[in-house]
Amino acid sequence: MCGIAGFIDTQVSLNRAEQLIDTMCKVIRHRGPDDQGVWIGDGVALGMRRLSIIDLSGGNQPIFNEDRSILIVFNGEIYNYLELRKELQECGHHFTTNCDTEAIIHAYEEYGDDCVKHLRGMFTFAIWDRKRQRLLAARDRFGKKPLNYYWDGHRLIFGSEIKSILEAGIPREINHIALDEYLVYRCVPTPNTLFKNVMKLPAAHILIYEGGQISTKRYWELPFTPTCQDDEATAVEHTLALLQDAVKVRLMSDVPLGAFLSGGVDSSLIVGLMSQMMSRPVKTFSIGFEEDAYSELPYARQIAKHFGTDHHEFVVQPELVAVLPQLAWAYDEPFGDASMLPTYYVSKLAREHVTVVLTGDGGDEIFGGYMHYKRESSLSHIPAFMRFLLGYGSLLMPNGMRGKKRLHNMLYDHATRCVHSITLFPDGSRPSMYSPDYFAHVCDHDPFERQLSEYRKVPHLDVTKRMQYVDARVYLADDILVKVDKASMFNSLETRTPLLDQHLVEYVSSLPSTMHLHNGVLKYLLKKVAAGVVPAETLTRPKHGFSVPIKQWFRGDLNAYAHELLDAPRARQRGIFNPQYIRNLLNAHASTKLVNYSEAIWALVCLELWFQAYMDEPTLHSEQIPRVEMLRNH
Repeated sequence: MCGIAGFIDTQVSLNRAEQLIDTMCKVIRHRGPDDQGVWIGDGVALGMRRLSIIDLSGGNQPIFNEDRSILIVFNGEIYNYLELRKELQECGHHFTTNCDTEAIIHAYEEYGDDCVKHLRGMFTFAIWDRKRQRLLAARDRFGKKPLNYYWDGHRLIFGSEIKSILEAGIPREINHIALDEYLVYRCVPTPNTLFKNVMKLPAAHILIYEGGQISTKRYWELPFTPTCQDDEATAVEHTLALLQDAVKVRLMSDVPLGAFLSGGVDSSLIVGLMSQMMSRPVKTFSIGFEEDAYSELPYARQIAKHFGTDHHEFVVQPELVAVLPQLAWAYDEPFGDASMLPTYYVSKLAREHVTVVLTGDGGDEIFGGYMHYKRESSLSHIPAFMRFLLGYGSLLMPNGMRGKKRLHNMLYDHATRCVHSITLFPDGSRPSMYSPDYFAHVCDHDPFERQLSEYRKVPHLDVTKRMQYVDARVYLADDILVKVDKASMFNSLETRTPLLDQHLVEYVSSLPSTMHLHNGVLKYLLKKVAAGVVPAETLTRPKHGFSVPIKQWFRGDLNAYAHELLDAPRARQRGIFNPQYIRNLLNAHASTKLVNYSEAIWALVCLELWFQAYMDEPTLHSEQIPRVEMLRNH
């Protein structure tokens, strides 16, 4: 696992190129503390930071082909590289290392841009073809590994993290549309970033630089079309076999390996399968809270005891939000999903014992685990006039009152209802939330269109399949996987996701939606698969989710922190928000339990901390941000 960076700039001097690629790599040292490698050509530079996982002594990058006319920097893991290596050797290619990186470069020689279709794993990479003066960059099918780029018509600058690109001295200008969308989605949706002209390469895409131009192209789709009609017994048997293989290939490692364990179906099943395959107890890591209603530690302990794991846990307390300035820097962009906090701490805990962990991420999207799948499936059977009456009744409820948003959304069609259900702020609040000057930048923009356009691509799918399709392309790619990648790699920890294995998801997504949601049972197929592995009570207890008690925190000690941060002179001077709107939001949340604006407040806090890290202190590096030591409370 690594971080990569590079640029193509025909006007840069050799001395400047050497200095720039070095700083671009060093600023992401946390992604790869073990080694740094760079290559500099005529107006081209590639670099990487390495976290050694496989072929510890021989996998240093960049790696070249036989005649050194092609080179690669790579971030990720290719789980089928041994099979691919054998196939390529039979085609006449010669290998000098035992690492997976070299398989990619020979696959490029053999298959061209289609080399990505032969890779099973998680990856971003950049290949420079010196003879053709051509760059191929790629991102894996789900976007587990990030790749950002800046293009101004003559300079292409790219990297695993935006902070590498910023080292090139590009203008730090705000993308107003991206900020407007952040306040809806809690993250900045692909392909935008909050920096103007810095883009994210979408998942399952390649980027090509050739002849002074760039282009991007999608190379893989997961349509969720129900083309497979296997019966339940066959589906259970085949899914289990695919999942066992997905776990097995992800145990490939030359360094210590463990697993995140929440005690839910997904992570418990992964740990159970790992226990069957490993000769020693699985090292498991869990996070919890002092507030019992939010803590899954008791469930994780039950699973750890059942499988005899070497278990470790940590309790997150309100004062530990002091780490947020660090995370604002680590994430490159504001990130409003509060579960970033426990994800950071469980990653920090795990890194004290292992270098690689397996996770249960992706199970909800692929197997149908979210409560809104069940809710929307039920609503689809309610007559339209009844939904309208219920929605109209919501107008009589005060803003922020529990259930108001859900009832109000019944006034909309299915796609609009799903998109509006995720909003942080009361409906219609954008004109009063923003300052008049700032609202002028975004008044003609519909922030919901980003996700609505995804729903419109699959009108032929049923309600459940449509939501899975959109969640996989938006929520999973831009929130879940970003959260885990940033938090784990900031701690130099690699995460692997068996439930997002290509072969597994292609099969499961082709099954009818009744295999995902059956008679009101979420994750129906996965629970059938897990029945022979995990304790029965794990399959029947209510879904918990990775939620954080910020509602209580912002009514307690953190309310003063939020006021101090969001109502400070420099926050007001940014001219983005109406100060009175922010004060009213904070006061309303603290003064009555009828409303809950905690997620909106969290998003605003993260946005302000991002401004401080990237706009107020543009040369700040991670080592200059005050560190918060882990409290060993468990």
